[in-house]
Amino acid sequence: MVFRILGPFLIALTPLVTLKAEATPVDCADIAVVFAIDASGSITSADFRLQTSGHYLALFDPDVLAALSTVGTVDLAAVFWGDSAYSSQVVDWVRVNTAEDAQRFAHRLMATPRMVSGNTDIGTGLTIALDLIERSDRCAHRAVIDLSGNGRATLLGRISRGIPLAFARQRAMDMGVTINALAITTDDGGLADYFRRHVITGHDAFVMEADNPDAYSEALARKLARELLSAADAPKGRSVGG
Repeated sequence: MVFRILGPFLIALTPLVTLKAEATPVDCADIAVVFAIDASGSITSADFRLQTSGHYLALFDPDVLAALSTVGTVDLAAVFWGDSAYSSQVVDWVRVNTAEDAQRFAHRLMATPRMVSGNTDIGTGLTIALDLIERSDRCAHRAVIDLSGNGRATLLGRISRGIPLAFARQRAMDMGVTINALAITTDDGGLADYFRRHVITGHDAFVMEADNPDAYSEALARKLARELLSAADAPKGRSVGG
């Protein structure tokens, strides 16, 4: 304490102390999964419902729930992507420790209204998903983007605000994030091969196909169970996020 006499008064001057807030440690999930769901203009209202209901049903599937119970702590989030001119549409992270946690996320996903359309800017969708994974309040030892879509990336013009697909894919590679894809091949029989060449990357990355509405939810459940178990087998790299 410092004392100073000013006229007749004795004043105690307390030195200024700058308090540095302690960083709150982030509890790392074993696996983080972002569903990157196509909501571009080629997706009809029926297609959109097919995708959301397919993800919903997948999170009630016994094989998926069994995978979730064996791979450790899982964080789930989702992004509906389309034209880069639209604002990001995100279903934020949920920590999944139980079947009830997974199903709570499924209800949130199913209740999300569609606000996106336009071009098929896959690179923008992947970028939003990567931003979610890299957020400072998140941390995961392994991360997966689970992309679904029915079309190839729109070629970007000079004035487009979209992110080129190749840039987003390279960022995922640099971060050590796996991208898997489900190709809805009803209108494009070569889409699965396109996704293999230009979209997927990372540990044990794969593409699955659904060529009719009845096959979609079953394919998505098999895909999610497979990628959870595959991610759990991947060697731990540097944690992402946090």
